[in-house]
Amino acid sequence: MIDNHNEFALSEVIGFVLILALITVAFSLYLVYGVPAQGRENEILHMVVIKDQFSEYKIGLDSLFNNNLVGTTISSTFSLGTGGGYTQGSNSIFPILSPASSGGIFMINRRTTFPETLTITSNSYITGNGSTSVSLPALVNYTPNHVYVNISGIAANDLSSTSSFGVRVSTSKWIATINLTPQVTYFTNFTKVGVSQSAPTCTGLNSQYGPVLGPYYWDTSGTYGYECLVPAMTSNYTVTDLTISITKGNIPTMQNYLVFNNVKSGVNYFVDLMDSSYGLNTVTLPGDTIYIERPPSKPLGVINGTGNITYDFAEQTPYTITPIPLGAIEYRSDNNYWIPQSYYYQMGGVFLSQSDGNTTYKLPPEISFNYNYTSKITTVNINALAITNPLGGSVVGGNSPIQIKTTLMNKKSMPYAVGTANTRRIQIGVNTSDDQARVMWKNYFNYTARAAYLPNTLIGNTTTESYIIIDGYDPSPTGAFDINVIASDATYSATVYGVGG
Repeated sequence: MIDNHNEFALSEVIGFVLILALITVAFSLYLVYGVPAQGRENEILHMVVIKDQFSEYKIGLDSLFNNNLVGTTISSTFSLGTGGGYTQGSNSIFPILSPASSGGIFMINRRTTFPETLTITSNSYITGNGSTSVSLPALVNYTPNHVYVNISGIAANDLSSTSSFGVRVSTSKWIATINLTPQVTYFTNFTKVGVSQSAPTCTGLNSQYGPVLGPYYWDTSGTYGYECLVPAMTSNYTVTDLTISITKGNIPTMQNYLVFNNVKSGVNYFVDLMDSSYGLNTVTLPGDTIYIERPPSKPLGVINGTGNITYDFAEQTPYTITPIPLGAIEYRSDNNYWIPQSYYYQMGGVFLSQSDGNTTYKLPPEISFNYNYTSKITTVNINALAITNPLGGSVVGGNSPIQIKTTLMNKKSMPYAVGTANTRRIQIGVNTSDDQARVMWKNYFNYTARAAYLPNTLIGNTTTESYIIIDGYDPSPTGAFDINVIASDATYSATVYGVGG
């Protein structure tokens, strides 16, 4: 006989085992697919946060640089890992159902074994390397260091109470008149005048006459009259001075200001209109034309007035800067579920490097180009922003937040002449042992030059450097100065601090 009770018990066990199997399969599927997907999402969100934190860091450093806040420190916070902060869902109360938190490494100047450097070589006008002069009238192509006016040919007979001479120097914004000005003193002098006896008082003859002095003999015939004091204007010439009068924007700002006292014949006198006391150095800019003339109302013999613009620079071929170590602030992720990525800040740019071999810039570095089709001038802007560390370099790892304190240590302009164009040819290079970085810099130079439609450029790389050569509109070695380089460099000191954990 068959025991039906045993048959029923066997079916219940089998059902329970099947339910456990279904639960196990669902649990396994969640562990295999759900947890990695959640972990991948957390790490992607974390890398977006890292990108935003680097962008904010760049904005902070740009603010220090643009406002010239040397000695000022800013603090920035970076999140090294997910740390469970992005885990969501009710199942997160069970650790096995939550994705493992990822971490990362934060480094200062530890990107490459050898320092990455910026090099610049050019044929340029360099300040502090001599001087260059242009005779007036002339167009101002650079910020003038001096505008000299020379007064020459003064003779002895030119120094009198009736002699005067003037030279007028002008732009669209101001007029400066340099004069030889006689110093003459005017006063009233009284002389004795005789009047006839028919006029017993002097007041009847002229209201300006003074009092009667007494009788006198009019002439040899014995006719007598009276003596009176008569006032007369008299002048007394002492010396001739060199003075200057200035008008800015049709408003007189200086009148007969003494430059040289008691000028002498046979001596040449130089007046520098860029002297800060005249107030013309700040309003004389590239693009102005400075004229010189002798006003018709101020002619005088053979005295002559000439002028020239003197620039405190000379051409240097080649001019090469000392290679600037750029340094870098870098975050390398240690992702468990997403592609390992590295973000780093260098020379004002934010770059992304991935384990698949790609490196690109998220925010461009501080090298830019522009071409003016009208003037045929290529403008090159370079801000070499270097990162230093008191210890030479720092490394911090983990998944907790860290803080970076960065101080702008110094900022200065490179000695390129300030003006419309100061360079014939320039080569910019970035030296790095990172193969991906060299490709990225080459691509950046190529894209930026093409976007600006720069003429006559050569872009390439070697085993250690990516570079761009710009020859301007006129590429000949003795061609025109048609490249305007505006360059400066600054140094930041960065220090890392742990916030917790």
